[in-house]
Amino acid sequence: MKKAFNLSVLTVCFIVLLISQATAGKKESHQATGPVVVYQAKFPITLQSGEYELLSSILEFAPGAGVPQHMHGGHVVVIVLDGEILLKEKGKERTLKTGESWTENPGDLHSVVNAGKAKARVAVSNLLPKGAEATTVVK
Repeated sequence: MKKAFNLSVLTVCFIVLLISQATAGKKESHQATGPVVVYQAKFPITLQSGEYELLSSILEFAPGAGVPQHMHGGHVVVIVLDGEILLKEKGKERTLKTGESWTENPGDLHSVVNAGKAKARVAVSNLLPKGAEATTVVK
């Protein structure tokens, strides 16, 4: 009789263990959802054949920091991740806020500055023909 009791206790413990593992597995699958797109920018371009490099950077600007008038050797897309950036190009100024983006063609002259009171961050992707300069400051 004692053996039968021990066997049923072990069986019940084993079943509880299996159920808890199955439940734990289900909980993990609910937590493991896919990524969420927070910001996205599209820039349709037509390229000549050749070799290119994709250079991606995240730049952080303290209040008042910026890049003077410059141009890039390839196509550029910029997304504002945090804060605000003042973009000066083609005789116009515009402020871009978190989640907004802009694009640049090779040779477009422009400057950017964090005119806000808080830190600003941008994600920059440059598609550069092999050997092209990423950024050239114009003096």
